[in-house]
Order: sequence, then C-alpha cells, then structure tokens
Amino acid sequence: MSSFKEANQVRIALKMKLSNFAWYTASGVFNLEDGFGVVVTVKQIDNVVRKNVPPVIDGVSIKVEQE
Repeated sequence: MSSFKEANQVRIALKMKLSNFAWYTASGVFNLEDGFGVVVTVKQIDNVVRKNVPPVIDGVSIKVEQE
C-alpha cells in the first residue's frame, strides 16, 4: 500500500529518467484499491519499453499503457 506522496515521487523520478526517450508521452498517479500507483503512457509498447519501465519501484505499482 503506497501513499499519494510516495507514488508521486516515483512518478517524478520515472519522468526524469524516461523523458529522454521518444516513445515516452506522459505519466500520472492513479488510485488502486489499496493505495496509489503510477501510469506511464507511451507511443508503443515493445521490448525497449519493458526493459526501461519496471513493474514495481519502492513498493509502488507501475502500469504501462499505449496512447
């Protein structure tokens, strides 16, 4: 279970890391049943995206979706 503050800190860290990639579009915090998570929006989902976006960071769930 993660708080909004923890999820937002992970979102900002991911944004700093992923903003250099052309496939990165946006990121945001979303509500889960047991806390908050981060959604990363990309132009395409492929192996490069899967390699650079982990499913969990510091207990915060990361979801990848295509625009």
